[in-house]
Amino acid sequence: MQKSVKIAYLLWFLCGLFFGCHRLYLKEEGFWLYPLFWFLSFFGLYLGPGFFVLLLALGFWLYDAYKIPQWIKEKNQRD
Repeated sequence: MQKSVKIAYLLWFLCGLFFGCHRLYLKEEGFWLYPLFWFLSFFGLYLGPGFFVLLLALGFWLYDAYKIPQWIKEKNQRD
């Protein structure tokens, strides 16, 4: 089944940062990283260094925005 760039970006924007739904939609590995980063950042904020984990999560989120078109192109060519 063909994947849609619009749907992937919608999922990325609405719930990608917290749950990695765009990665799940595209069947990309690593969708579990987002909940892990959020858990570590909230736990870390309580202890102190969670801000850096939060920045790392935001970095991955922005990286995914850049990679979504490439992932969709590769996925649609395989299907």
